[in-house]
Amino acid sequence: MGIVEELSACLWEERAALEQLVFRLEQENLVLAAGRHRLLDPSTAEVATASAEVDRIEQRRLAITASVGEHLGLGPDATLETIADTVDDPLADAMRVHRQTLRGLVRLVTGLVESNRELIARGLAAATDALALVGAAPPGAYTASGGTRGGIAGALMLDARA
Repeated sequence: MGIVEELSACLWEERAALEQLVFRLEQENLVLAAGRHRLLDPSTAEVATASAEVDRIEQRRLAITASVGEHLGLGPDATLETIADTVDDPLADAMRVHRQTLRGLVRLVTGLVESNRELIARGLAAATDALALVGAAPPGAYTASGGTRGGIAGALMLDARA
């Protein structure tokens, strides 16, 4: 396998890893939207694992891309676009499709991350509001000595015997 073909194979691998990350982010989104907080830790761990895999493959792709750029006389900073403009068809077409697909997947990941952040922020706001309704201090409202900040009522005590 030539170095350009190795780059193409790595791009397929990166696409698959990004698809897996999209799946895990969508799964996390569903957990958040459904309020299934007990599933949030394992879901978040799966997102972190998928993200680490994308990072690992991306580092490999960057190294291969630099080698391909050098091999083609484009220099180590060559982009997929410049490589696609230099190599012969059908590899050029495959590179362009990979580039377009990867960009779309990255936009999808970015949107899902933002959506998940919004759901987390809304959940935190709802929990803080609920605590305020019962006179309890919201998370982070305690001082280092265990007191409460800003005149917020003390922590809610629940009787487990009831």
